Amino acid sequence: MAEREDEVGSAARAFAEAVTALTKAVGSGLTDASKEMSESLAVSLRDASRELAQASTQVRRARGGSREQRDAHRQTASTRRRAQAERTRADLIAAARQVFAERGYEGASVGDVAAAAGYTKGAVYANFDGKEDLLRQIVHELSDEQDRWFAAQTGRPLADVFAEACDPEVSLPSTLLSLELYAYAVRHAEARDDLAPYLARSWDHAARLIAAARAGVDAEPSQGDRDTALTVLSVLTFAQVLDPIMGDAEPLRAAARIIERHLSAAG
Repeated sequence: MAEREDEVGSAARAFAEAVTALTKAVGSGLTDASKEMSESLAVSLRDASRELAQASTQVRRARGGSREQRDAHRQTASTRRRAQAERTRADLIAAARQVFAERGYEGASVGDVAAAAGYTKGAVYANFDGKEDLLRQIVHELSDEQDRWFAAQTGRPLADVFAEACDPEVSLPSTLLSLELYAYAVRHAEARDDLAPYLARSWDHAARLIAAARAGVDAEPSQGDRDTALTVLSVLTFAQVLDPIMGDAEPLRAAARIIERHLSAAG
């Protein structure tokens, strides 16, 4: 495209130079002796005009292209816009997860989320209905992540699975965020029907892991398995919250011992 535009520029300059030369000649008064020069100027004008017209046509064609090319260009542009929109949504959800965990859902604003993601508040409202919509998207995302994580633990020793969950650097941010989600559901009764199936999944997943360790992969959790799962999750959650307050890791060590005893008894 740049080469075509350079050709148009060159032709335009040649045309302008020919016109300037002819104007000077006319101003000086053409005589019979200068007819040859005037004819030469006329030829230059015709050539320059033809070059300009040809170059302009080529540029128009290059810009417009065939219908197939224009359709392909529009499709590519549309794909890029969709990809950018998906990246923006993912950035905003990731920022919301971080901000809600650090400041609490009630204490965070849409502006806080936008700033953490590097966008304006307008970007948030262009992609979500508001802070509540962001929260619901986080619940769905966490639920999918939880499904994948628990599926990957099947067949592993339960002691190893829950020992990893006691790592505060890994688990504390997720625990704080989960507590914000549970608190929102408790405070907003109208949201419970939507959120409850997702928020209760960790209990069901833990119960299934315990049932699989006790009776095989396809075993349905017994009431005892569900009781053990709730005990393990409760102890783990409280220890994760208490650990940074005390700062000596004793709550997590105690949680690990309690969980091991309950799992041994369940097995």
